Amino acid sequence: MRGRFTGLVALLLLFMAVPAVRPAEPAAASLGPAYRDAHLALQAGAVVVMSSGDISPPTNETKVDDHATSEIILAAHPDLVLTLGDNQYETGSGAMFHSAIGFDGSWGRIKGLIRPAEGNHDAADPGSGSPGFQEYFADNLANLECTRLNPPCRPDLGYYDFDLPNGWYVLVLNSNCGRAGGATGDVQTPACGRGSAQLAWLGFAQQRRHGGQHSGQKCSIAVWHHERWGTWFFADDPATHEFWLTLNHFHADIVLSGHTHSTARTGPMTPLGHLAAAGGGIRQISAGAGGRSLSPLRLNVPREGTRYRNGSKYGVNRLVLTSSTSPAGWQGGTWISEFDYADGTVADNKNSSAGCWP
Repeated sequence: MRGRFTGLVALLLLFMAVPAVRPAEPAAASLGPAYRDAHLALQAGAVVVMSSGDISPPTNETKVDDHATSEIILAAHPDLVLTLGDNQYETGSGAMFHSAIGFDGSWGRIKGLIRPAEGNHDAADPGSGSPGFQEYFADNLANLECTRLNPPCRPDLGYYDFDLPNGWYVLVLNSNCGRAGGATGDVQTPACGRGSAQLAWLGFAQQRRHGGQHSGQKCSIAVWHHERWGTWFFADDPATHEFWLTLNHFHADIVLSGHTHSTARTGPMTPLGHLAAAGGGIRQISAGAGGRSLSPLRLNVPREGTRYRNGSKYGVNRLVLTSSTSPAGWQGGTWISEFDYADGTVADNKNSSAGCWP
């Protein structure tokens, strides 16, 4: 008995002498317990969506800022990740998408959470449409329910929709809008204006979801690449006017965009680019600081409606979406938005105290 006890003690001492092996934590975990605890608390009973665009540099560059932004997401454990276009520079080739030093080596680590939007650099891949983008995200865009509806969505052309578990509704649109020439893509991208198949589909999709006065899903997010309202480097983009007009009619809540290599948020905007009256309007949240580069070279004067903007930090947007049922019977909810930066800071924490636009 004594010999057995002595052997047990020796074995215990051996284990104590071996350093404990700890799983590697994402770099963003170094933000500390206060950051992690606060953000985990926000997730209780809500859906957490993180997003950015303008992500991975060409693989012949040595920048790693896209890796830094993906680390933020890895540490935060969101429910959904939305990419806001220009996923892989310079021309969205399949080889660069799949490279260990391209998109796959950074944001590819969270690929299973992604619903992607196309940008002009994705569409610049030679060939019809965006072949590198479509091949890389084929599994993410497969078997969407909206492809079985009439009229169907067209994920192969960059526009589709889906529901979140708590009743929020997400539309992804293709804002390349048939533009051609160099960095703006090619003529195979779907049109966006009146009479286009994409705009017609958007109208039908919104009618299905929004319902009437006493029914339907009232909380919705639209996603496309080019900012409708230029907040930093680019001017306003009239090509997406009809998108905004349709979404305004159906009281969408938020439009997420990239293109500008910066971050910004506007107040509720009308289709004419002015601040809306209390209780109406769509907010534009711009997150184009995903890793490719920042845009300090030309800074536009803050346009009407600008509530926040930053062009000096890489980061992502974070939305916390809650849901509720109104006394009238329709689905509503609230949202909280903030920007989480690669340097560990958090900025522009904003909530919709009045709830979704009914």
